[in-house]
Amino acid sequence: MPYALKVRMVKGPARVFVKGACHVLGRNVSGQTVRVRAGKALPFEPFGMCRLQARLGRGGRLWWADPRVAGTSMWRSIVDQVFALTTVNKKNTAATTVMLVGDTDTGKSTLAIYLANMAIWRGLAPSVIDGDIGQGDLAPPTAIGAAVLSKQVLDLRDVDVNNTNLFEYIGSISPVGFEDLIAKKLRFMLDRTRSLADICIVNTDGYIRNGGVQYKEIIAEELQPDVVICLGDDVNNDDGLFDGEEHMVGSWQILRARSSSQIYKSRLERLNRRLDQFLRYVGNGASVENLSQVKFNYMNKLFSPSELIQPPIKQLEQENMKGMFVGLGSNRIVTGFGFIKNINAGNNGGNIHIQTNISSFDTIYLSNIRLSSDRIMEIWIT
Repeated sequence: MPYALKVRMVKGPARVFVKGACHVLGRNVSGQTVRVRAGKALPFEPFGMCRLQARLGRGGRLWWADPRVAGTSMWRSIVDQVFALTTVNKKNTAATTVMLVGDTDTGKSTLAIYLANMAIWRGLAPSVIDGDIGQGDLAPPTAIGAAVLSKQVLDLRDVDVNNTNLFEYIGSISPVGFEDLIAKKLRFMLDRTRSLADICIVNTDGYIRNGGVQYKEIIAEELQPDVVICLGDDVNNDDGLFDGEEHMVGSWQILRARSSSQIYKSRLERLNRRLDQFLRYVGNGASVENLSQVKFNYMNKLFSPSELIQPPIKQLEQENMKGMFVGLGSNRIVTGFGFIKNINAGNNGGNIHIQTNISSFDTIYLSNIRLSSDRIMEIWIT
């Protein structure tokens, strides 16, 4: 694949008309029209003659960037090393597991998409596991999502959520206090996708400082990846696992990658993207269930409807449950999401009203997040 001599960054909302030869994240977009979502920044890397025309929405912008700090050229050698290992593993009928680690806005999601697209270009089947429970693209906030990709994408939010996604539920948008649970759920997700893919790409959240590196070490110990790619300086200046040198530690290899300096998102942009994800997965349907027919799960612990009378945790208090964002599933598998519109519990039973497109479930996975009545903000239950 040719190297770009320059990078044209486009931040959405925007529609970009490509006239000439151009790649975006390893996908050939020559002669195409590319939509860039609000808050998302994509690197357009022309090769040969190319002209871009962009229609920008409110907040959208475009600018030239140095390929040493933006785009995919700076990651080419890292990607080549990963696929050299993947070729060896495939001969042994084993999927390669790659774990991405870095601070917020270092380009982890961008690198994940680029790796997946390059895998497809090579005729390999990639799975992407999105472990960012606060700002993920393959699941709503509070959950881990995964998908096995059959075609190249520019945004993981373009993956069909109805047909290809797998979910594991956490119940929080912050990993603090949930570190061990997240590590175990990521392992469950890896086990579910490993047999379906040649390469499994595990993207993690941006929690690095104040204990975050140790949290990533917990995940690495649980996953036992073949490769850990560290983006940026913050994960490369600590003693131990993420010291920035290319070497073997235990059974995994550490590779250092440049961070992208061109994808900063404001706090408001992050909030809006997160709220969009909440609502995207809720749907417009409705379900009314008898409380005697369901059970509740929070942090992998089961609670019966009878405990609503004297709740042992705040998540079971009825005033906290109204408006709560929840996962829904059966037989220990999360199949969808919703939010609780109303709950009527008493000594003689009761029912629960949930806005959701899921028609059948036996378990409600609780969270520490409620959506306000106008659904323009989220409220934490602490």
